[in-house]
Amino acid sequence: MRLNVSALVGFASLMVLVGCAETSVQPMSKDTFKVQTHAAPACGPTGARNLAFKAAAIEVIRKGGDKFIIANDSSGSGLQGDFFSGFNQNFNQGMVVRLIPEGSREASNALSAREVLGANWQEIVSKGVPNTCG
Repeated sequence: MRLNVSALVGFASLMVLVGCAETSVQPMSKDTFKVQTHAAPACGPTGARNLAFKAAAIEVIRKGGDKFIIANDSSGSGLQGDFFSGFNQNFNQGMVVRLIPEGSREASNALSAREVLGANWQEIVSKGVPNTCG
């Protein structure tokens, strides 16, 4: 059996791209920011949403808080590629996040960033937002 190296390299490159995601955070005010995640086809819409939510929790902690609400949420998808190499669907998720002060009236209904991230939240925050959905 003959090994096709270029096919293997192409397949490996595709597998690397399949799990890729990119997340950005944009400040909107002192207590509000937007998280935007663009994810590869393998992530699907759920993977993009979960990654954006995790990024929101990480950013809340980095800003010195714990309580937050999602003030706005948007999702979508698009095609990437061309007729020669083919098209792939990618997914995006946007969230507008508002920090909620401890002890405020809204705090009892707000989400806890530490609870969202789980028991090892400190490790997750130190590593930052992953670039994969897995």
